Amino acid sequence: MERRRLLTDYLPVTRRGGKRGIFTKGRQEKDDGRGKRQPASRRAGDTGQETAVTALPQLSPLDNLIQFDLDWRFGPCTGITRLERWQRADELGLTPPKNIRDILMAHQADDRYQSSLWSSYSI
Repeated sequence: MERRRLLTDYLPVTRRGGKRGIFTKGRQEKDDGRGKRQPASRRAGDTGQETAVTALPQLSPLDNLIQFDLDWRFGPCTGITRLERWQRADELGLTPPKNIRDILMAHQADDRYQSSLWSSYSI
């Protein structure tokens, strides 16, 4: 049985305020011997320049919709359906992801796909 996902599973990993070298979600820093701290994943020969982005794991359609709900760039999502939010963002020129609209159009009858993450909470 798959564990129930938490809201924090969809949020980016950030550094805790005030504590050096402590990251949430298991990331850690290590001392490089010169008194500077580097992420543990950085190798000695790494120049620090960005390289190609690693591929993210494929998300299920519902997980993609939850990511859309959590993305503040497309405006608030309370009180409207996901499709209404997508259309509003498109009309305002905010360029919402096309795959979100495709998912919503493919599952028009299913309320799990149409209602936002916050629809079950009273406003």
